[in-house]
Amino acid sequence: MMMMRKLLIAAVMFAVAGISAGTLKFECSVNSKDAIFKAGEKIVFTVKLTEDGKPAADKFIQYRLYHDDKTVKNGKVSAAKELTIETSGTKPGWIFIQAYAKDGKDKYIKQQAKGQPASAARPLSGTVGAMVEPEKLLPPMKEPSDFDAFWNGVKKELAAVPMKELAKVQLPEEKRVKLYDVKISCAGDKPVSGYLCIPLNAKPKSCPAFVNFHGAGVRSSGKPIAMGMRGVIALDINAHGIENGKPQSFYDELRKKYFYAKLDEFRPGRYAHWYKHDRDRYYFKGMYMRLLRALEYVKSLPEWDGKHLIVSGGSQGGAQVLAACGLDHDITFARAGVPAMCDHSGCLGDRRSGWPALYTREDNQKNPAYAKCASYYDGAYFARRIRCPIWINTGFADTTCPPSSVFAAYNSIPAGVEKHIQTCPTGGHGTPHSDGHKALSAYVDSIVKK
Repeated sequence: MMMMRKLLIAAVMFAVAGISAGTLKFECSVNSKDAIFKAGEKIVFTVKLTEDGKPAADKFIQYRLYHDDKTVKNGKVSAAKELTIETSGTKPGWIFIQAYAKDGKDKYIKQQAKGQPASAARPLSGTVGAMVEPEKLLPPMKEPSDFDAFWNGVKKELAAVPMKELAKVQLPEEKRVKLYDVKISCAGDKPVSGYLCIPLNAKPKSCPAFVNFHGAGVRSSGKPIAMGMRGVIALDINAHGIENGKPQSFYDELRKKYFYAKLDEFRPGRYAHWYKHDRDRYYFKGMYMRLLRALEYVKSLPEWDGKHLIVSGGSQGGAQVLAACGLDHDITFARAGVPAMCDHSGCLGDRRSGWPALYTREDNQKNPAYAKCASYYDGAYFARRIRCPIWINTGFADTTCPPSSVFAAYNSIPAGVEKHIQTCPTGGHGTPHSDGHKALSAYVDSIVKK
């Protein structure tokens, strides 16, 4: 397969509505449509804070300029004029400026998202970024020599638990497809838990299969009815093997445990850091076993056509997509939006590592076990084993899954594999992946119309 290395650019202006009088918003831009530069090339960031379309003359812009993980300039200026910052990079990496709105009393001006309570208001901000020679970015740390051996061992551990349906409850309220709440046996302490859609009157070996993975958080699986109605076997699994369809209070209580409660010294609140000193106990081992079992399950269904297997997910779900593609070469199409769990060792190269930032350079000096464990769960190393077409995206204003970490994974995909990356200079962690979704839809259409 010929390699298609494609930078799909969405150069847009970023605007945020505030809760102050009138309409207060940031407009951020950079002096290049794609915001990709050569080393030494001049980068010019422009930041405007406007109110009702005019400069917010009585407000201020508090800004900070970053070169990868280092602050190189910061200050506060009047919003009466636009802020212009010139800089350049000397090596491959990420450069961005982050700005906040302040009032005349030097207090941050907060914004309230539509439908959210006033208590959820956050400081009004604007961010724009650029990349310097991103095609050269790779993880600073070498992958473990026994990476494949470790994951082959995990697969054997999974295979030792026979696959069976622990529960399969058809939901009567859905008449357009067959919809089930399923639990599937899995190694580890949790089953696979998700909603399964099967097209009505599907014949044996007639349908492609689709598995969707979730971003960070604690929530029920979603009902992939739209995909099922298109003639696709669709399985949406939640990330933690928990019950589906429960009241919100159920997930709120779990969230306290998974994010905030320090259960012991090895489970310090956020689940993404649980047992991060031990590759055999790290929390994501169980999550990745569940994704492998989910793929195994849909391939066992009599309606699967035996040919087409699609995976999709964003953020933590994007990390699961990379892992799935690296570990299961039956996958034929993948979409990984703003993938997390990439370039864990980026901090060793003075870059920001991808979510969940498992360790810092200082952490590694004190406890090198963190870096050793993380290296078995790095999306860049799974990316080296991808064989199917894959669509990825990243925003140059994403401070959760930095674009440098995403490029470190993207560049690791082998030559000859079809790959695409969509970028956006002002896109944050929620930057749209329009091209990936369009490609996924077109791929499904090409199959089900045959």
